[in-house]
Amino acid sequence: MRRWNVQTSAVALVASLGGQGLLADDIRIVNANIVTMDDENPTADSLLIGGNRIVSVGAEVADGAAQAQSTEGAITVIDAQGAIVIPGLIDQHLHWNRSAITWGYALHRGENAFTLEDLEEAVRDRATEVPEGEWITLIGRHNHLQFLEDPDDPLSGRYPTRDELDAWAPVNPVLFSQRFTPTPVGTGPEDFNRATFTGPGQMNTRAIDFFNGLSETAPFVGEIPADGALDNELNQQVYEWTRAHNSLDDQIRSTLDLVRWSHSVGLVGVGDAGGSGFRQTQDFVPLLELERRGQLRVRNRYQIRPTSTPGVEGQTGLAALRNVVSAAPLAATMECVGPGEVPGEGLHLSRVGGPFFRNMGLGEFLAAPTAASIEEAVIFLLRRPDWSFHQHAEADQIAPVVEGIRRAVETPDPCRIGTLSDRHVSMEHLNDATSEDLANMADLGVGAGIQAVRFLFPDWQYSGPPYRTAVDTPGLNFGFGADGMFAGPGNPWTILQFMVTGENYRGDDILSADTLGRGPQQITLMEGLRGYTRGSAWFTREEHERGQLSAGFLADLAILNQDPFQVDPRHIRDTRATVTIVDGEIVFSDGSL
Repeated sequence: MRRWNVQTSAVALVASLGGQGLLADDIRIVNANIVTMDDENPTADSLLIGGNRIVSVGAEVADGAAQAQSTEGAITVIDAQGAIVIPGLIDQHLHWNRSAITWGYALHRGENAFTLEDLEEAVRDRATEVPEGEWITLIGRHNHLQFLEDPDDPLSGRYPTRDELDAWAPVNPVLFSQRFTPTPVGTGPEDFNRATFTGPGQMNTRAIDFFNGLSETAPFVGEIPADGALDNELNQQVYEWTRAHNSLDDQIRSTLDLVRWSHSVGLVGVGDAGGSGFRQTQDFVPLLELERRGQLRVRNRYQIRPTSTPGVEGQTGLAALRNVVSAAPLAATMECVGPGEVPGEGLHLSRVGGPFFRNMGLGEFLAAPTAASIEEAVIFLLRRPDWSFHQHAEADQIAPVVEGIRRAVETPDPCRIGTLSDRHVSMEHLNDATSEDLANMADLGVGAGIQAVRFLFPDWQYSGPPYRTAVDTPGLNFGFGADGMFAGPGNPWTILQFMVTGENYRGDDILSADTLGRGPQQITLMEGLRGYTRGSAWFTREEHERGQLSAGFLADLAILNQDPFQVDPRHIRDTRATVTIVDGEIVFSDGSL
């Protein structure tokens, strides 16, 4: 039996393998405080991994380890030194893929900086890691008002100036780009009922000189002002230029960088919702390439958004749904059955892809959020084997979407394959969902995907998120996510802190006084973790093998740097992974164990 000190052995091997991970015949974790998310065995102190699966947990580990030693002859032992161990986190609804291919070297720590002092430290540290002349960027994942000049004044938030950025990163161009802004159409907070996928931005001198020195800009970029401050329009132009000029090699590098950052916070899986600006054909290419190389070590469950045929304006509904097959990565060319036809085998969307890159259904929109359009689309979908969907639903959209699903389910259809409940369909966001809405969803077998966009944008018109109401709704399958990484951060611990405290980025409690009379919406950390583990696994139809630490489940887990159940709730967001294991491999270690 080999007993490895993670600091001296595992980290060195992870580094030598270029981030590929440490392959061991078996891994045994001992002296741990394991939160299993298994109702029958909720806690344990040890765990045994064989291959990419968990072999045994708790009292069974010693016998299992002895058997593994006698049959395989190689066991890596990790002494957790009393640390908390949890299932690897799964974000149920995150725009991870779009963020993975953004411009430059991402300032990951920037999203978790809430003072200018913290931001300065993050930029200076990143500048020591990034080659001279390469871009340091924070694209989305933040609100420019979160960076407080005075930590005691929640209204003192601002971007750093050009001169400040020059001092922090003197040899690198720097770009900050807010990518989401609620837009008022009236005079009160309730009138923030529009959103634009842009916002202000900020550059340093090197970035200004780069753009103003371009002889031609296609797409067009206007003159960058001397102070580097970008208004919404100019920021959008810069963003579109970076998207058009980001090479495949740079997209692959930035995706690998996001994989590493995800591992550092214990995030091992995402339900990716595509999103505005994500081009479903070309933007999947770096992900497919990393899957081919075996380097996409965050389990990526992508959604396909029904889109119109190129060159055809205003194409919606069933016509757009029929284009799904051509947009599906790895899908073979084939004819789909149409409404009124007796379905054949058809394309099994859930079989498109592999263990780290696989389809989870259609989304973030199946159809327009009206009862009639949803009914028509769901009937179409139920005539295809195993097709699922995840429908955006906010405010007055919620009830019509529920009604449309109900009509489709209740309509007799001899062409239907299976049942709706088999598909693990969901409605997303649901900030204004009432207890009745959520109960109706539970009755239909529709899951509730709930995200935290209001953490960074508290003036957004919607209420919620209805965390407490969802957790307390009998029979409701719920999963939690950030809805980052434009409109929100990607760090799950920031969102978990929000769920527990109710406090947004500036410290205001926006969950206690619920405007819909649903009562306070805070939940416990354990309830939040359930939504970020076994709850989210349900949405990808993998609850039988992901989201909990039990024998036979995939070996995805994180050992944490602190006990998030014991710290001041306002420091939950400081939680990180000391060791992350994915598919039975050590993919990350900070060297502290």
